[in-house]
Amino acid sequence: MERKIFISVLGVSCLALAIGIFGPAELAEPPGERERHLPWNISLVNGTTQVFGLKLGQSTMEEGLQGIQASAEVSMFVSEDDDYVIEAFFNDVNMMGLGAKMVLTADVSDDEMRAMYKRGLRIATMGSGTRKVTLSAEDLLRVRQAPIASITYLPKIHLEEDFVQKRFGQPSQRIKEKQSDAVHWLYPALGLDVTLSEKEKDVLQYLPPANFSTLLLPLQRDGEAQD
Repeated sequence: MERKIFISVLGVSCLALAIGIFGPAELAEPPGERERHLPWNISLVNGTTQVFGLKLGQSTMEEGLQGIQASAEVSMFVSEDDDYVIEAFFNDVNMMGLGAKMVLTADVSDDEMRAMYKRGLRIATMGSGTRKVTLSAEDLLRVRQAPIASITYLPKIHLEEDFVQKRFGQPSQRIKEKQSDAVHWLYPALGLDVTLSEKEKDVLQYLPPANFSTLLLPLQRDGEAQD
């Protein structure tokens, strides 16, 4: 979530596609280019959020897989409520010495994901009841051409409030989850949600500002506003 030497290892390449594992390309970048891939280097470009050198809703999953330069697993997940999502999961990302896990979600229509589900090679039910689907090689290639809908970044280090405010400024609002100690620092103009917790991992989620309400409305409904 690369291809080997043509004919002799074609079978190996197809197998890698079938299980949804993609390796990074070897791309050399000057130091200035690498720095723009840091999680706080976020800006608005053509009306959308740009972070990690990727424009949400415009850059493709292929560009994300190549740009992040770490191995990823691509899978479809279907919730008990039949909500579909396709994710590229990076278990170990290192950017300028910052370790993290990352997730890219693909902007694919529900109708197309339902068709991919039917063509899935394997379906496993997880403890939560969510189904994890191994996509076909053909559908994995289609996913690589889809735009990136959102990015989730899970740093290995804990983020202090002062650090977050220094990097992103004062949030427009803070909302605490009722079922945990997690507090969401919300920056709708940037398409950014920074979730801070003393007990769980901190999370940075990025999505286009035009789509921020899909994240904000459930939080406002189920959470508690903070001063």
